[in-house]
Amino acid sequence: MDLNPQQKLAVQADDKPLLIVAGAGTGKTRTLAGRLAYLIERGVPAERIVAITFTNKAANEMRSRISTHNLEQITNNNVIGYRSSVVSPFIGTFHSFGAKILRKEAKLLGRNSNFVIFDDSDSLQIAKKIIKSILSDKDVRSGAAAMYNGISRVKNGIEGIQSAASGLNLDEKFFGKIFLRYEKELQKNNAFDFDDLIVKVVEIFKNNPKVLEKYRRRFHHILVDEYQDLNNKQYELIRLLVGDSPRISVVGDDQQMIYGFRGSNYRIFMDFENDWPEANVILLEENYRSTSNIIKAASALISNNVNQKPKELWTKNDSGEPIAIIEASDEDDEAEWIADKIESRIMNNELRMKNNINEKSIIHNSQFTILSTAVLYRTNAQSRAIEQALIEKGIPYQIFGGLRFYERKEIKDIVAALRYAQNRKDEVSRERLEKNITKSRFAKFAARIEGNEKTLPPAKLMQNFLESTGYIDVVERTSTNAEERRENIAELLHFASGFGDLRAFLEQVALLQPTDVATNKLSVISNQSSVNLMTIHLAKGLEFNKVFVAGCNEGLLPHNRSLKNAWEVEEERRLMYVAMTRAMKELFLSFYDIPSRFLGEVPEELVKFESLVSEGRNFSDLDNEERYITLD
Repeated sequence: MDLNPQQKLAVQADDKPLLIVAGAGTGKTRTLAGRLAYLIERGVPAERIVAITFTNKAANEMRSRISTHNLEQITNNNVIGYRSSVVSPFIGTFHSFGAKILRKEAKLLGRNSNFVIFDDSDSLQIAKKIIKSILSDKDVRSGAAAMYNGISRVKNGIEGIQSAASGLNLDEKFFGKIFLRYEKELQKNNAFDFDDLIVKVVEIFKNNPKVLEKYRRRFHHILVDEYQDLNNKQYELIRLLVGDSPRISVVGDDQQMIYGFRGSNYRIFMDFENDWPEANVILLEENYRSTSNIIKAASALISNNVNQKPKELWTKNDSGEPIAIIEASDEDDEAEWIADKIESRIMNNELRMKNNINEKSIIHNSQFTILSTAVLYRTNAQSRAIEQALIEKGIPYQIFGGLRFYERKEIKDIVAALRYAQNRKDEVSRERLEKNITKSRFAKFAARIEGNEKTLPPAKLMQNFLESTGYIDVVERTSTNAEERRENIAELLHFASGFGDLRAFLEQVALLQPTDVATNKLSVISNQSSVNLMTIHLAKGLEFNKVFVAGCNEGLLPHNRSLKNAWEVEEERRLMYVAMTRAMKELFLSFYDIPSRFLGEVPEELVKFESLVSEGRNFSDLDNEERYITLD
């Protein structure tokens, strides 16, 4: 592989524990794949190496990189426990590795090797069944989602039985009883839930020393990608598997640790040198992805974090365009600006090529222009305004990791209620609501709006629906992501408040359905090409030529749920850093209302500021606003 000096040092390091601190865009996957290839070329049997990743995408990328070395064809007939002469290293996710172990050792946990793996929906059904058998009150039974979340948090070592029970306002013994019943139901069904693929392997290793020793002998070298994202159980699995061996190599970036909300333990990465005192630490600091301006801006931002392993990211790339910071009047104004900018870039690209490139090339380059563009945001609810603006401009888009705004269950439920209020013959909406919120709750809503449904504005009807049915309570008791759903409902209510007429609102919603994209005015663009919309969390590991970060507001980024202490604010700053470093060529940061404190941490000399609100307003003016709380 073509490696720079630091990458080569990491690849060819000796058998001491190795921590590769890889800054954004510095080629960490290339380096880890090179390390794996080097070990095999040095004589380590391929099947005695385990390379663990967090995503299938990363695993596939690593397999692709090492395939150029034909490593999967390396043979060794003298490895204990293997009969095949064609062997390869294990490259896969934590969960796929756990499933591989459980297929061999399931009998130790009362299952056989044909066990099934339950997803969240399957597991939730078990929780509902258990609660139903214990309690008769329907409202209490509907809390199964929260109960299952509590069970998951206990399994992953995020909190103990006592803490989880307290969070659910339950007696510790009662919650413990439900937990045991849940485990017995899984065993009865010859099943493991998704958490078990790691948790149960840890349990087997801790309770069966001979089994643990067998796997320690089998797996000689352990490589771990994205080490900063480990939770407590994943860390425990790695520690058990490595034991006293020095043959562990990990790669990660503390500046990109953004999953604390789902249990990632920041201290695991920071304490690597305490866990393995002989560790060799190598920094990867040359960025290959972004322009110099983007790297300087992101580095200045993240330097404000106290808890980190300092590094100086640099690049040989050109300076590129300044960082664009745009002030809008509200989220719709912001979304319209983003859509205008994307549309103008597409059209300009086509005009530049029209005179000297054939139509096929125009289509290809237009697709490339769109496909290399991403709009990132902190919460899924923010996609509503952006989707609407893109549809109105006829710009196709795709949402990663989530449904389109108007396809989300809670949004469809509320729109169904408004449709029913508008047209009592709408049996589809009535049946949907009776199924999703119960007939008795629906009856309360129907009685509430009797006689005056067509004269009320849509926002008022929404409030009537939420209040009469207790819909927010239903969401909290039946959803595993209630906070996100509440944000979506608040966003819809905000949008509806701009309409005085119910019919006009419903017509507008109907016209904004995704199917409208197929008849957009940008006819030269294939329906397969689209702007990429996603949360910043989902964008980690990806890169785009142009990146728009929407909603750089105080209260959104950093989110108002993450202002309790300095640790949480630092994770929000890391989230902003991840968003900025997804951009290769151009970076646009937009806000409305109160600007994020993070915007003030970007050096002014790297910024091109534009206000859609106040003519003559300067970027330096943002620093003078009293805009956020002071943390001790």
